[in-house]
Amino acid sequence: MSPFFFGTSKRRLFGVYHPPRASRGGERAVVLCAPWGHEYIYAHRSMARLAITLAEAGFHVLRFDYYGTGDSGGNSTDVDLAGCRADIGMAIDELLDMSGAERVSLIGLRLGAALAVEVAATERGRIDQLVLWDPVITGPEYVTALFKAALNMPIGLADPRTISAARGGDHEICGFPLTEVQRREIAGIDILPFLPKLPKRWFALVTQPLGSHDALRSALGGTECRDDPHFEQIEDCAAWHENWPQNAGNVPTDVIARIGAWMT
Repeated sequence: MSPFFFGTSKRRLFGVYHPPRASRGGERAVVLCAPWGHEYIYAHRSMARLAITLAEAGFHVLRFDYYGTGDSGGNSTDVDLAGCRADIGMAIDELLDMSGAERVSLIGLRLGAALAVEVAATERGRIDQLVLWDPVITGPEYVTALFKAALNMPIGLADPRTISAARGGDHEICGFPLTEVQRREIAGIDILPFLPKLPKRWFALVTQPLGSHDALRSALGGTECRDDPHFEQIEDCAAWHENWPQNAGNVPTDVIARIGAWMT
């Protein structure tokens, strides 16, 4: 495991590279696209475990922080979806250069999955496989979930709509700022139109079914293949949600094993 910075002087990104621990007879690479805000914090341990699992299976793996998040440069209020997609593109460039691979796979969790979909749809020539882990399908549903999470914190309960009255319309979601501009941008997410443009091999894995996941299955129509399905539901804890204190720090080992098996 090697932590390092990459990107540009104006957009400095932090990444962690996990080199392969076994040879697969050909270089294969994976970029992990993290969730956002408090979901990033809760999922950090699970994403690290997934990276280790894939490296042990022979993949070059890069997990990284979007600009304005984690240990990357910028502030939380600097985050925008176009920038995050550009960050994924820079992570792809970096890992291709480091690994010598010709194509990469993307694995995205929650908002990271929605971002990965748009990147994969526009860069099909560079994307090998795509895994959507509990993906955000539609923005309005996700925004509702964010505000619900803020209302259900174990301490400091407060309506995020009232916290921001003196801050020009901004909100606070579980300790992370959500500007009104960010909220409107996130509310516009809809990954369903991108499905026909995705790489041939992609897979959505869901632990916490949502109404939008039914819409995803309906959009797939008759394209499902029994031997290589695009959608699967598995019972496990949610990596991106901490039901404190019952499952604090739990890692969804069944999900990670399933992703590893599908990738290989």
